[in-house]
Amino acid sequence: MLHVPVEETRSPQRFVPSELGIESWRERMPTCAEARPCTCPCCKAAGQPVGGRVVIVGHGLLQRQVLGPQTATSVAEAIEVKLRRYRCRACKAVLMVGPRGLVARRLYGAGAIALAFAAYAHGATGPAIRTQTSPSRVVGGSAAERWVTVERWIEAARRGDLFAVTGLGGLDRRSVARQVVLVLAARGGRLLGEDLTQAAFEGAAIAA
Repeated sequence: MLHVPVEETRSPQRFVPSELGIESWRERMPTCAEARPCTCPCCKAAGQPVGGRVVIVGHGLLQRQVLGPQTATSVAEAIEVKLRRYRCRACKAVLMVGPRGLVARRLYGAGAIALAFAAYAHGATGPAIRTQTSPSRVVGGSAAERWVTVERWIEAARRGDLFAVTGLGGLDRRSVARQVVLVLAARGGRLLGEDLTQAAFEGAAIAA
């Protein structure tokens, strides 16, 4: 019997961010037609060709938890966000459409991670960053002195797996955090004299 690797039998999956932020999306989630991608990001097929049948069809909803502050100045919370799922008839890919600011395979929102980077770059301790970023108030013994989550985020950024900032390989952790914040702030449209943290929060949603 021919053995086919599992990864070859799975349909590709891709997250497609909306122009809406998390709060706007939660206030009024777009309809299936409104949120339908114009093209499939996997095979580039048109979602709804003129005069033809719909290619990217609705495929239900998916509930997603998001942790962290929802603005640069708000307290951390745990919220639920519904994502719209679609299936491409052309390539069988499953597409998830949701608000910008979500980070693939991570519970924390992009803005929350940016805030953690900004605090770390300014010398804040792990526990202090955790208090600002995490909605959980249950702290284990090791977490009282260290929050490894922010260190993992920084290492992911160093590898290029988070926010796609390059040239971080030879930097120490605080320098990595500082450089990522500068890049995110620039993506957020920071102007001279504006608050860097606020701009980084906005830029993270774009870069996620």
